[in-house]
Amino acid sequence: MTKDNFRNKIETIMTWEGGQRLFNFAYSIGAAIVILGALFKILHLSGGNTLLCIGMGTEVLMFILTAFDRPPKEYHWENVFPELDGHETERETIVGGRTNTISTPSAGNQATVSGSVNGSVGIPSSVNLSEEDRLSLSESIHRMSAAAEQLSKMAELTTATQEYLSQMSAISAQMEQLRQTTEALNSVSAVLLESYRAVTENSASITENSRGYIERMGDLNRNLGGLNTIYEIQLKSVSTQLDSIDRVNRGIKDIRDMYEKSASQSARYCEETEKMARYMQQLNNVYEKMLHAMTVNMYRPMMSDIPGAQSSGSVN
Repeated sequence: MTKDNFRNKIETIMTWEGGQRLFNFAYSIGAAIVILGALFKILHLSGGNTLLCIGMGTEVLMFILTAFDRPPKEYHWENVFPELDGHETERETIVGGRTNTISTPSAGNQATVSGSVNGSVGIPSSVNLSEEDRLSLSESIHRMSAAAEQLSKMAELTTATQEYLSQMSAISAQMEQLRQTTEALNSVSAVLLESYRAVTENSASITENSRGYIERMGDLNRNLGGLNTIYEIQLKSVSTQLDSIDRVNRGIKDIRDMYEKSASQSARYCEETEKMARYMQQLNNVYEKMLHAMTVNMYRPMMSDIPGAQSSGSVN
């Protein structure tokens, strides 16, 4: 298939009514898929990239096919049929080098065409037309009227085509807005992707920092466990020391009580000792007197028995 044949084939499909419907269907569905993919990207849903690829691929294909669309031909029928330029039923024709006006017959004046045809077409009244010529001329006028009606319908078709083209222009403007929106969404998606990448990188560093923090916290917990063990040992030692101090305090208290008691008893003991000393002194005095008395009494009988001792005693 040559290039011209391919182009003609595409142009035929584009001008075919079914092809136009298929084009509009693909165009609208592709735009809807693009919008849906953009929505998925905005909401961070899965499948957004696939929808954007499908929709934008469809739109690219539609834009490529639009390049093969034939531009509508505009026929200036008003130059050939001046009555299309307004609502009048008269037009100017050139007959025999002169400009004359021919009135288009209507349903009310078709019966008078044969009688006034000579003047209406600018033929002098001196020229006599046969009945056959008049019928032929009337038939030609009827055909011209039918052609004018067809041309009016073509004018309506041209108006519809213009409306269609204006709608296509509006759709093109909307597609331009959609393209701008899509570009904005793509830029936003790029920014979001960069943000997500930055968050991912920060998450990796945060994970590393968290791992180091967890290790340090583990070391700190072990140190705290050791400190707790030492603290428990110290508490037990302090408790033992407190028990010892308590026992020492109780012993000191007992000693103090004993000392206070012994102090009171010592005073009494001193009194009793002094009393006993006095008694002993008195007893000694008594003993001394008894001994003295006994001694005196023992020497007296003996002296009475010895004369020399008695005289010496008397001398003394």
